[in-house]
Amino acid sequence: MRQRFARLGSVVLAGLIGLAGCSKSEFDYRTWTEKLGDGKEGEVAVDKLQQLGNPEAIPALGKAWQDAGKPVRMLEVIISLARPLTPEEAKAAFVTDYEKSGRKASWDAALPFLKQAILEVDKDNPRSVDSATKAAEAIGESQLEGGMEALVEIANKPVEKKLYAAQIAAVRAIGKFEGQKQAASSALVKIVDKEGPPHPSTVKGKEQQRSAEEKYGFYLGLTGAAINALGDLRVPSATPALILAMYRVPALFGQTRRALVAAGPTAKEEMRKILRHEHAAVNQLFKDKKLGEDCDKTDPSAPCLPNSAMDYYPAVVLGDFYDPATVPDLLKVLERPELPVFYHTDSTPDYTQYSAIFDSLRKIGSADAAKKVREMWDNKNATPSAYLTRSMAASAYAFLVRDGSGATELAAIAADNTIKDAEGERLRQEAATAFARIAKTDKEIKTLKDQAAKYIAAADVARKTSAEKKPAADAADAKLKALKQQWDDKKVASIKMSKELSAKKPASDAEATAQTKQLQAIAAEVDKLEADYKALKKANKAITDPYRQAENEVKGYTSFARMFLSHIARIEVGIRCGDKLQCYADTLKLTVEQSEKNLAPYLAGFPGDKLSDWTKDQKQAVLEANIERGMLELGKRGQEASQFTDLLLDNAKRKERLIRQSILLALPKIAKTPCATCEAKLDEVIKSGTGDPALNELNTETTMMRNYFGWAGGKTPTPSTNAPAEKAAEAPAK
Repeated sequence: MRQRFARLGSVVLAGLIGLAGCSKSEFDYRTWTEKLGDGKEGEVAVDKLQQLGNPEAIPALGKAWQDAGKPVRMLEVIISLARPLTPEEAKAAFVTDYEKSGRKASWDAALPFLKQAILEVDKDNPRSVDSATKAAEAIGESQLEGGMEALVEIANKPVEKKLYAAQIAAVRAIGKFEGQKQAASSALVKIVDKEGPPHPSTVKGKEQQRSAEEKYGFYLGLTGAAINALGDLRVPSATPALILAMYRVPALFGQTRRALVAAGPTAKEEMRKILRHEHAAVNQLFKDKKLGEDCDKTDPSAPCLPNSAMDYYPAVVLGDFYDPATVPDLLKVLERPELPVFYHTDSTPDYTQYSAIFDSLRKIGSADAAKKVREMWDNKNATPSAYLTRSMAASAYAFLVRDGSGATELAAIAADNTIKDAEGERLRQEAATAFARIAKTDKEIKTLKDQAAKYIAAADVARKTSAEKKPAADAADAKLKALKQQWDDKKVASIKMSKELSAKKPASDAEATAQTKQLQAIAAEVDKLEADYKALKKANKAITDPYRQAENEVKGYTSFARMFLSHIARIEVGIRCGDKLQCYADTLKLTVEQSEKNLAPYLAGFPGDKLSDWTKDQKQAVLEANIERGMLELGKRGQEASQFTDLLLDNAKRKERLIRQSILLALPKIAKTPCATCEAKLDEVIKSGTGDPALNELNTETTMMRNYFGWAGGKTPTPSTNAPAEKAAEAPAK
């Protein structure tokens, strides 16, 4: 406050001094508009006009801008004067004439000059491009009807590096025309529908490929910006173009997914048609472009491999609508062969369409899917090649089942030590987690403790081996360290001798020969020590490896034991809360210390491990397990738990990944729709996480949910105040 008074005092003092030597016309904008063409004084006049803040100066400024070759600074002042100001904003900016009344927008006066900056842009003049960029942003801010035409014209020019920034600004600006949604949407759809340049992978030759990469990068950037803008507009009529873009430009699927959910229920029904293979336009696109198979474009003789792209993308999008009615369509895909969505350049397959199905079923949380999903993980005859699919099914199952059935079978998989390899270990871990998400008895806690005890026992065996091997390993390390020091010392001595002899000019040939022999001798010693060190290092490894392996086993087995024990925190919540919804909601108020206290009685007397010895991250995992189970139970109660909607919305800002995800999974299940506060509160969540790379993925998921609540229950979406989470993808691809 004191700083504001001090600043205001200096302004008043400067004004009084000015008044002492100037007429009152100093504060009349016309005094300065008359000086706009007067060389150096013209620059002062521009500054004065900005300070006075009178929009009536815009026409004169515009004329001067034209006469002076359209400098960026003048255009910035025109834009500044055209903006509306609240009384508070005027006061903060010391625009004293408007401190009481505020200032109305004067975009109409500025529009001719903004359009001129865009329509007459000189792509070879960086300042002209900068002016066009700022003008496009201003037109988007103003949403003046007469401005869209100029934006569309520059957006549709051939995409190139020199003009790229202005074109991106124009596309973004088109997406702000809330009052002209259909016209704006039509313009953006035309951009999205444009065929792109050849993909760099289809181009041969380094130079040609480098050029292709740049062109394709700019194409992706502009198309991505147009898709983002369609997402901001939320126009159902954009759905057909977005659907085809989903397949034509899979690199932009993140943006397309967001825009499709923003388009509302129309898009949902189209996704269902695609999953049934009843979408005529998509079927034709796949036929024409052969999108259902991956072919090596650089080797036409290589066989084409089938993919599941047609099913994968709509399956992901359907999960964002949280509609139980879509479950039959999703389950039908599980009856089709499991295929990769795409293949890497070496023909290695990537994830399959099943991953999208299970993820969407988890989001929707319908009990109708539990039986089919259980069949997919509870398959005792499945081969090891099915471990990954069984893992995904087990993980999703806990979000579907309502009565705890299948817990015994999940526990058996978790305890099956005959399941080997990395994928088998993942299956066991997912089974253990799913078991803990649905179990709710003391007997079931014993199952986890028994499993943890096996790892603690294995850690004890490894610890004994470590203790036995440590003396020999320490002695070997000490010997190796000593030899390394000798080698280092000898290298230093060699360098020192070399410098000394170089500085000393030999008095005779005999002395020169002697010096050379000295250098050769010490170099030979260095070489011998190096050879001895390498030989000893090899011998050292044979001695120390068993010790280090045992140490790693101690850490690994202990970590696995604590993972199983931390799962008890999930069951503990189920036991403690029972059918009390408030108790599950109150898990959001728990601290790490409180969750640790709740778990401690179940670990009392557990052999070989103490909760006090756990790491900070392991204790944090206990808290997250508590909250995840609490949110899972609320979600399963559906709108019976709707009184906690605001509580979940208020906690959605939390940065812990598992906690945020658990809240987002529960929210659409418990919230009554239409939800009046959901969009606004989720906007706050998105804004709080913007700029934090660690929250990018969570912010994307939150944006999907905001878009869902925009339409849910027949609601009309409110304009978004946030930049899309995928905005960064508008930069040219590297």
